[in-house]
Amino acid sequence: MSVLQALLRIVVATTLFHGGLAYAAVTLTIPQPRATAGETVTLELVVTNDGAEQQTLEVPAPFHIRLETPAGTSIVPFEPELSGEIRIDPQAFVKIALHGVLPVEAEGVAMLTSTGLATNELLVQIAPAEPAVHPATVAAEGTHRGRSMPRSALIDKPPPLAVSVYEPIYFIVGGDGGLNAKFQISLRYQLFDGQGRLAERLGWIDDIYLSYTQTSLWDLHDLSRPFRDSSYRPRLFYSNHDLYRLLDGRLRIGVEGGIGHESNGKEGTDSRSFNMLYVRPLLTFGDPDGFRAYAAPLVHDYHSKDENPTIGHYRGYVDWLFGIGSKGGLDFSATVRKGTRSSYGSVELNASYPLAKLSGGDLSGWVLLQYFSGYGESLLEFDRKLDSQLRLGIAIAL
Repeated sequence: MSVLQALLRIVVATTLFHGGLAYAAVTLTIPQPRATAGETVTLELVVTNDGAEQQTLEVPAPFHIRLETPAGTSIVPFEPELSGEIRIDPQAFVKIALHGVLPVEAEGVAMLTSTGLATNELLVQIAPAEPAVHPATVAAEGTHRGRSMPRSALIDKPPPLAVSVYEPIYFIVGGDGGLNAKFQISLRYQLFDGQGRLAERLGWIDDIYLSYTQTSLWDLHDLSRPFRDSSYRPRLFYSNHDLYRLLDGRLRIGVEGGIGHESNGKEGTDSRSFNMLYVRPLLTFGDPDGFRAYAAPLVHDYHSKDENPTIGHYRGYVDWLFGIGSKGGLDFSATVRKGTRSSYGSVELNASYPLAKLSGGDLSGWVLLQYFSGYGESLLEFDRKLDSQLRLGIAIAL
C-alpha cells in the first residue's frame, strides 16, 4: 500500500468517525436586543442533547469569544456561570449564561464566534460607548437626549456565496531573465447548499467543492509578448478546515482531499498533463483570521503522466506549505518541493502586506513579494532550472 493510499484511508476513516458520533448541539444566543461598547453583555450558550444517551461537554473558564467588527478583531474573555464538565441528559438541554465586557472601541455590526467550541456565528450591532457627561449638563438637557436608538442587535445572516476564493489571486512582475509577469486566478464552487434537504441527511456533503486554478507566465520583454506557459488545474474535493479544535480553540485541525488534473493546454511535444489523487492535512495555530501559524502539506501521486513520465523526479510527491503572520498584517509563506532524484526541487517564498495600511485605507488587496528558485515553475519546463525570479505586485485575495 502506498503512503498516499494509507493517508486517504485515514482521512476517510476519520471523516466517518467524526460524522458517526452523537454530539451535543451548541448554540450561541444573546437574550438582550441591544449591546453597547464598554459595557457588560450577557450571552447564552444553549447545549441540546437530542440523542438517547447522556452527553458531556467541557466548558472552559474563561470562555473566549472572537469579536470581529469592520474596524478590527479581538478576543474577549467571558465568564460562564457553569464551567468544567457539563452533563446533558437525553432529550434535554442546558443554558449557560456568559458574562463579558465589550471593548470600548467596538462599534457597528460585529460577528461573535466561540474560539473553543463549534458554535454558530452570532451577528450583533454594537452602539458606541456613551461619552462622559457632567451631571449639570444632564440636568439642563433633561433625560430625553434625542439620540436615535441603534437598530436591532440581531441581524439575519445572508446565505453564503457558492463561489469563493480557493488559492491566492495575484499579478506580479519581475525582471530576471527579461521582464516577465506571473498571475494566478483561483476560485472554488460549493456543489451542495448547506441548507438543503440532502445536507440535512448528510452533514458533510456541503463540504464538497469544484475548483479551477490557472497560473500563467508572461514574457513581457519579447516583441509579441507571448505567454510562455500556463497551468490549468481543476479539482473535485472534500474540504473541512475545522474538523477539530484543541487548546481552547487555538489549534484547529482540518483536511482536504480529492482528485485533480493539471495540464498546460498545448499540443505535440509541448503538451504536459497528469491526473492525481491527493490529501492535504490542515493545521492552524492561533486566530485563523488574525495572527496564526499554519501548515498544509499536499501529498499526491501522478496518473496518466505519459507526456512527462519523470515529473516526480523534479517535483516530488509532497508540496510542503508553511506560513506565519496575519491576513490583516505582514504574512509570510513558503512552498517547498523535493524531487526524488539528486538535488531536484524548488522553493517559493511569499511576503504580503495589506495595501489599506500602506495607503491610509484608499486601496484594497495586498502588496505581494514572491521569490522562486528551482525546477518546474512552469509545467512545460518542469525538468529545467531557469533563473531565480523575484517578482513584486498585487494580490487580490490570499
